[in-house]
Amino acid sequence: MRDIEIRGKRDVELQCRSLNEWHKEAAVINYGMIIICQKGMASLRVNFSEWELKPGAVITLFPNDVIIITEKSDDFLVDTLKYSASLLREASLQLEQTVYSQLKLDRCRTESSTLTSIINNMFSLLKIYFDQPECICLDQLVLLQLKAFFLGFYDYLYRNPKERKEEEASPRTKEIFNAFMMELENRFKESRDVFYYADLLHITPKYLNTITQRMTGHTAKTLINQYVILQIKLSLNSEQKSAKEIAWDYNFSDLSFFCRYFKQHTGMTPMQFIKRNIE
Repeated sequence: MRDIEIRGKRDVELQCRSLNEWHKEAAVINYGMIIICQKGMASLRVNFSEWELKPGAVITLFPNDVIIITEKSDDFLVDTLKYSASLLREASLQLEQTVYSQLKLDRCRTESSTLTSIINNMFSLLKIYFDQPECICLDQLVLLQLKAFFLGFYDYLYRNPKERKEEEASPRTKEIFNAFMMELENRFKESRDVFYYADLLHITPKYLNTITQRMTGHTAKTLINQYVILQIKLSLNSEQKSAKEIAWDYNFSDLSFFCRYFKQHTGMTPMQFIKRNIE
């Protein structure tokens, strides 16, 4: 099914989509998004959690999320509101950090008719503005709707504490894993070495591997390589730089090492990847 664009402007886009670009191929995103399923079903993995999307399900995505659709029906169709990371930061500026963390943890609702109604109405209202080419306040209109959505979610959790999703791992394990992922998000261009990240966290590489395997089933090295490759793909797709410049940005010693690393993890060279996406 071909993705159908409603209309996009500046830092925001409202679309009806089939999300084919995420089907069986992981991607890292540098924007925020609210998705509501309208037709069909899909299994969507965000970072290391799996969510089942069916009509009415709502899920919220955040910058640096790693996304993949493992399975989906042929008629799968969603409405999406996409917004820049800067707009998301502004919308969530007044939220407590614990609330923002809860939003990322409890990002999907599949059985809430109230939330489904709220998002459908919000998208319907925004579509009226998106369909007006002369609208000059679109970013601000989306910003206000996002603020209302986040504050409404906060109010719902405050009034219904039993609805809050509890984390399964111990607080210490979760703390170390979150710290590792934060360092990886901030320093992925600097190093791909497990010892480097373990040293930043003041723990041994062996203990870091124990933590990542407990949380995700993967070693720290696997997570580092997966994240770096996804970021390189994003750079190859979006940056107006040569492969040599990107190799330099990612702290590779030379272009040939960069190409070997990319091919080892993707089965193709950077140029083959770019060419495939152009076609």
